[in-house]
Amino acid sequence: MKSAILLALVVIVTHGQAAKLPESFPLCKRKDPNLDNCLRNAIEKSIRELKPGLPSLQMLPLDPLDITQITIRDGINRPVNIKLDLNNAVAKGLSGVNIFTVRADIDKGTISADGVLPFATLESDYEMDGRFLVLPIKGKGKSKLTFTGMNATINLESKIETKNGKGYWNVDKLVLVIKEMDNFQINFENLFNGDKALGDNTNKILNENWRDFWKELKPAFEETFGQVFLHLSRLIFSKVPLNDIFLE
Repeated sequence: MKSAILLALVVIVTHGQAAKLPESFPLCKRKDPNLDNCLRNAIEKSIRELKPGLPSLQMLPLDPLDITQITIRDGINRPVNIKLDLNNAVAKGLSGVNIFTVRADIDKGTISADGVLPFATLESDYEMDGRFLVLPIKGKGKSKLTFTGMNATINLESKIETKNGKGYWNVDKLVLVIKEMDNFQINFENLFNGDKALGDNTNKILNENWRDFWKELKPAFEETFGQVFLHLSRLIFSKVPLNDIFLE
C-alpha cells in the first residue's frame, strides 16, 4: 500500500523562552522507583487536559481533531484494489484513551506506551473508486468510520539537546502501531450516485468483512496519527525543559 497524507497544523511551533506546563499537569520524579506507573497516570491525565488545546503552548484542540486529508492507494492483484480519499476529516474520542503500561528511559530519551481507545469516530467527505473482494465500489459524499476497542502502542525516541543552559528532548521519531481492534464500522453515503439498494448492500458487506477492509486502511491511519502525535510531542518537549517535566 502507498499512502499520502496531508495534515492540518495541529500545533504551531514557537521559538523563544522556555514554556511551562499548566499546574494541572501531573509530574513525575525521574528517580522514582515506580516511575513507569507514575508516567502511566500522568500521560493519561495529560491527554485529558489536552482535549480543548493548550493556549500556553499554542496547541490546538486534540479532541475533536481536524485532519485535512488521508489518501489511501492499493495495488492491483489484491482482494482490495481501491482509491480512497478522506477529506476535511474530524476525529472524535482520542482524549478517551486508557493507558495500560509505560516503559521509559529518561537518560536514553525513550518512552513506550500501551493503551486502548474505547471508542472513536472519524467523519469526513470521501471519494472512492475500486474493488473490495469481488465487489466494485464507487462513490462520493459523506462518510463515518467508527472504531471500538482499538489497542495500540506508541514508541517515542529523542535526543537531549541544550538550549540556554537547559536540557530539552529533541523528539526525532515516533511510531504508532495499531495492534488489534474489537470492531470497525463503516458508513459511506451516496455510493453509486445515490443508488440506495446498492449503497446499503455495499455498506453491509464492508461491515460484515470489516477486518479485511481495515487491514488495507491500517497503514495509512498509523502513519497519519503517528505524525499527529509526533507534532504534539515535539511541541511540548521542545518548549518545556526536561527538569520541568521529569523532576529531580
